[in-house]
Amino acid sequence: MSWTQGQLTWPACTASLHTRAQGVLDQLPATQDSAMVRLQELAGRAQYPRNPLSEQAAALAGLRAELDRLLVTGRCLTVTPYQHGVGQQQGQQFSLAAPNAVATLVAKLQDGADPLLPTGQLHALAWLVTGNSAEELARQLAVLCALLPLSEWRATLRRLTANNDTMSQPTAAKVPRWRADEPLTWDPLRPARQALGAELAQLESLARDNQTPIAKLQELAKRRADRLATLAEALAALGTLSGTLWHWQGQGDAASLATQLGQSSPPDHSQSMTVGALLLSPSPLTFWQELTP
Repeated sequence: MSWTQGQLTWPACTASLHTRAQGVLDQLPATQDSAMVRLQELAGRAQYPRNPLSEQAAALAGLRAELDRLLVTGRCLTVTPYQHGVGQQQGQQFSLAAPNAVATLVAKLQDGADPLLPTGQLHALAWLVTGNSAEELARQLAVLCALLPLSEWRATLRRLTANNDTMSQPTAAKVPRWRADEPLTWDPLRPARQALGAELAQLESLARDNQTPIAKLQELAKRRADRLATLAEALAALGTLSGTLWHWQGQGDAASLATQLGQSSPPDHSQSMTVGALLLSPSPLTFWQELTP
């Protein structure tokens, strides 16, 4: 088939979906108005008591605000053996001792040439993952990166576990390279699917009107019970943690934090392979501090 050139036109498949759905939905306002009139006539006889737990649930409305306070905005600075000027290199071997990792973080807290140097009063939390060999650091990162997927730590793990034997390197693919399968949902398909999906949801809701109100309430009760069971399993799984790391915390402006961190007592130079991270935020880092008490 030869190439042809043409203008963009709105796909007939989406127009057909909309037309067929609208044929039913256009009738909905009139039938709904009629149903509301009949419902209003029954309002005096329909008294539904509140759920006995409603008052207790309302008293805990503040829990949402407490949860939202765990989501803070801040910055995360990482150090790894493979960063230029951070790690030490001898031939093909890289290393970064724990004290040197901390010294690098201290220096960045005093780097006035960096326009993004944080200012003001800050809450700080620092992590170190150390090992006396590349293999030991890789073992620790394999566990921790499943929980704390910091991009630089994951890149370090990939490099530590890569096969660097030049005799076994695969042939590089030609450019441009294929990517993995992904949804082909760019605009205008994305907003069209969203709008048509909402329209079809109205049809699906009407199709379920063959159920009685009692049956619907029973189904909702079952869905709530199933949802609560799923949530309980998910929270139990989140509470099962593994992995260890060094941690330090402080509070103050960047200069004060540099002094505090510089006077801390990190692991010694026997820990020759280290990755680190420094979290800074104007807000308390409650969740992250309690994750590594």
